[in-house]
Amino acid sequence: MSLDVIFAYVVGVLAALAVIGALAFVVVWEWCAIRRTLAAQRRRAPEASFWRDRAAVSIPERRP
Repeated sequence: MSLDVIFAYVVGVLAALAVIGALAFVVVWEWCAIRRTLAAQRRRAPEASFWRDRAAVSIPERRP
């Protein structure tokens, strides 16, 4: 094996490791983002008045 073949092999292996590392980083980053979003949604109280004020059909108020 010549030196240029060994060098090409090492460069290819390092490039493959870099791609795998980048993909793992992106997957972990997205997983954390999804967890943060779900945690924020769980902590927030339901806004009943928000939907009541924007109802397409509302119940008319009773007049005395």
